[in-house]
Amino acid sequence: MLHPGTTSWFSDYPTATPPRETDMATMTSALDDVLGEELAGARAAMGSSAEEILLAALGRTIARTIGDGVLEVDVDGDVVRRASVACSAHRSLSGYDLLTTVTRVPGRSRGHSRADVHFGYDAAGRGSAMSTGYLLSLHVQPDSGAGLQLEWTYDTRGFDPATVAELAEQFPFALIEVTSG
Repeated sequence: MLHPGTTSWFSDYPTATPPRETDMATMTSALDDVLGEELAGARAAMGSSAEEILLAALGRTIARTIGDGVLEVDVDGDVVRRASVACSAHRSLSGYDLLTTVTRVPGRSRGHSRADVHFGYDAAGRGSAMSTGYLLSLHVQPDSGAGLQLEWTYDTRGFDPATVAELAEQFPFALIEVTSG
């Protein structure tokens, strides 16, 4: 439900202005090497990129924790691209179905308005840059083994820390659902 004067349906509390750096907090979590290998196997089996699989898992995670809807996500790259990600908790949707809900909007650049969510997958493990201006940001990168490190950065005015902790807890389960096909 949207609160008057706000534009986000998925935050705990309404915010009328974009967050500043001082409004942001970070929570980290990890996926073990088994889930890292599951992601690698699913990339080959499903013919999808790791980024698409992780975005679909993020959509399922949001649905399980907050509710169903559609997220507009700014996806990191040489140019920030926009993706629409369906958030659906319906068990009848397979991993393949969830992947088809990740759609790219071509031609987005840093000059356009920001989405509520930012996502970055750093396959090379170069490290993350703090993403301010977003209600929620998820940065995923490989750890020293075959696992993945997740960095959840969020607007403390919009999210309770318990909600972000629940997102971090649900993400591995959502990833398993997506990679299971």
